[in-house]
Amino acid sequence: MKKIKVLISDFQFLTREGLIHMVNEKNEYELAGVVNGAEELMKEVLQQHPDVLLMDYQSNDPVLKSLLNQVVNSNATNVLIITNEDKKEYIKPLLDMGIKGIVTKKCSQTEILNAIESVSKNSRFYCNRILDLLIEHDNEPKEVDCEPTDLSPREYEVLQLITKGHKTVQIADELNVSVHTINSHRKNILKKLNLKSPTELIVYAMETGLVKA
Repeated sequence: MKKIKVLISDFQFLTREGLIHMVNEKNEYELAGVVNGAEELMKEVLQQHPDVLLMDYQSNDPVLKSLLNQVVNSNATNVLIITNEDKKEYIKPLLDMGIKGIVTKKCSQTEILNAIESVSKNSRFYCNRILDLLIEHDNEPKEVDCEPTDLSPREYEVLQLITKGHKTVQIADELNVSVHTINSHRKNILKKLNLKSPTELIVYAMETGLVKA
């Protein structure tokens, strides 16, 4: 089985070493390299073409933001951001930029590994803390929750087709599965995202950037 190539870019020593150890101990992953400085980032991405760029991000660094834009626009890799920042005004621009995945440094190793796998398949992955930030109102503080969204790649496919207005029969035909299977996916998606109706699902998906219009 082809290994998932991961390029790590984290300028904080302790965090970087932890991520390196996490990737190296998994047989299904291959460490494509480690970026120690911003000036190396684009060069390494274009040379290595990793499946995932696992990248630390700080919104107050304009150079890093510019480089991140270049990486996304190059289409040379899928980006998974790992960050300490947990404010909506810092996270929303990342979604607008087209970032595939965002987790916080409070997430567990399992959650980060799940995110790497999802993003490597060109699927989106945001931990619930990130999703909460995007939909909460300023006067409704929420308890920190960094559990993964836990949608499978197939459920993301179904979700994307739902937001495009496709009916259950159309989705079943496009994905070459039964209507019963699609109905099961619908129920699972609503349950995992703690939503009650398809309308809530569409609004949630579009407002949070879970899928693009």
